[in-house]
Amino acid sequence: MSGEKKNTGNIIIIILLALCIGFCAFLGVVVLGNCQQEQKAGNETSTQYVLYIGTNDKDTYKQEIPIEEAISIVDNICLSHLDGYTLAQAEGRWFDESHTVTVEQTIVCYIDGADAGTVYQICDEVIAALNQNTVLVETNEVTMDYYSGK
Repeated sequence: MSGEKKNTGNIIIIILLALCIGFCAFLGVVVLGNCQQEQKAGNETSTQYVLYIGTNDKDTYKQEIPIEEAISIVDNICLSHLDGYTLAQAEGRWFDESHTVTVEQTIVCYIDGADAGTVYQICDEVIAALNQNTVLVETNEVTMDYYSGK
């Protein structure tokens, strides 16, 4: 895959993932909007990092490591650096240079409360372990409330 075509595919993946996340966030607001508490004393603002980790090998463009094993690798790397995070599985899709749909199993890692240096150290280790070109890192300012009930 040429560099320009690969970048086009990556841009399409980024747009599709952003649309999916935005739609899910919209649904969360619609569904949970009436559940908000009047008192917001426990809220804190933090940086949330969302890592999109593809699993197709950068050299063969195929998934060489089974998804369960790839998730375990990412999990172990995150456990060595973080106190908490959330992992989810997704599928990225884009058209390659021959206009063929390419599907890639993707691991999504949500990280709250970490510093950028730690996040990029995780990315470096994941890139090496899964033989990736890149990890997409999304950075969001979020408000968190560790709600423990009434």
